[in-house]
Amino acid sequence: MKISTPQSIELIHRISEHLNQIIKDSGQIQINNKLIWNAVLHQLENEHWRGILETRDLLCEQNPLIGTFAHRAAITSALATLDKYETYYDKVLDIRNAKMNNKPVAWKCTMTMRELYCEACGIDLPNADSSRVTSTFGELFDG
Repeated sequence: MKISTPQSIELIHRISEHLNQIIKDSGQIQINNKLIWNAVLHQLENEHWRGILETRDLLCEQNPLIGTFAHRAAITSALATLDKYETYYDKVLDIRNAKMNNKPVAWKCTMTMRELYCEACGIDLPNADSSRVTSTFGELFDG
C-alpha cells in the first residue's frame, strides 16, 4: 500500500530529526550506528522508501537550488533498485546476501534525506565528516 505525501513528509521529518539528535548528542554519525540501523533502516519497507524517495525527488525537482548531483544520484539509484526488486522483497534496501547488497544504498539515501531536510528547513548541522570536501570556491581560489 502506497503511503501518502503527508505521511512521507512526516516520516522524513521524524527520521531526520532523529538523526540530527544523534549528531547533537554523539557527534558525527558512523555507518555502524545501531541506533540508526535498528530504529530506522531495518524498519522501513518498500512503500516507506518509495514515499520518502519520491517526495525528496519532487522537492529537488521543484526547488533546483536544493540538493546536489550526488543527492539526486542517490535518490535515482534507490528508486531504480526499488523498481527492480520490490516485487520480490518487502525490504529491498535492507538486503544483503550473496547476490546483492543494498544496504549502502539505504545508508546513502538516509544521509541524503537528512541533508536535504536540513537544507530545506535552513538547519545548519553538518555531520562533521572530515572526508567530505567543505571548502568553498572562494576558500580554494581566493586564498
